[in-house]
Amino acid sequence: MAVDTSTPALTSAIPHTKQETKKTLPIKAWYYNENDDHPSKPHQYSPNREVSTDHLQKLGVLTWTEIEADGYEQNKFLNKIKVSRCYSYEEVITVAPGKLPNFEANTKKFFMEHLHDHEEIRFILDGIGYEDVRDFDGQWIRIEIKKGDLIVLPPGMYHRFILDEKKYLKALLLYQGTPSRIQFEKNPETDAMEVRVAYVNSVLGPELESPPEKQHIAEPENHALAAAVKAMEAIRV
Repeated sequence: MAVDTSTPALTSAIPHTKQETKKTLPIKAWYYNENDDHPSKPHQYSPNREVSTDHLQKLGVLTWTEIEADGYEQNKFLNKIKVSRCYSYEEVITVAPGKLPNFEANTKKFFMEHLHDHEEIRFILDGIGYEDVRDFDGQWIRIEIKKGDLIVLPPGMYHRFILDEKKYLKALLLYQGTPSRIQFEKNPETDAMEVRVAYVNSVLGPELESPPEKQHIAEPENHALAAAVKAMEAIRV
């Protein structure tokens, strides 16, 4: 059985059997330290500046952890997510030297700041990688994705991806309807795209326009957070 890494109130609502005594951990995320290390290194501050799952939800990022990856085809929790969120197409991709065609060129492209006009959904079957997303003020937030993690990035959100130093990640890619693999690199034209404007207006705008003392506080008025809560509530096993 898997559980979501939602707000404490939502997490506490999930029933546990007697065998399930351990607490599930939220997905790991922190502010990206712009230093001279190779991008595949963690890039953490000292001390580390962690980012909460609640904060990611406000940005529209959905995450679940500890989903059983072995034999995922029969995983009831994963299948319920697919049905609830209308993921009707899937494919498995391995990002590693000798596994991904044009590995160097493609991984370099993945790390370019870009957006999609659709959700980006990744369920990690093996290995470790990093999804970097922009915070409300433009800072990079690094999200570690590893085996058993599922992450959903909203349409119009700027982000980038890179493997960790082991250079290996196997993931299940999910899509709503016909798969689209087009990424739009950040430029003035992408800033003006309808999907980007919609994301800015519904997620970034309300937060940045709120009084400083109220910023970075989870409020139901935040569209992304409201959508995240609705999604979490809909998926229970």
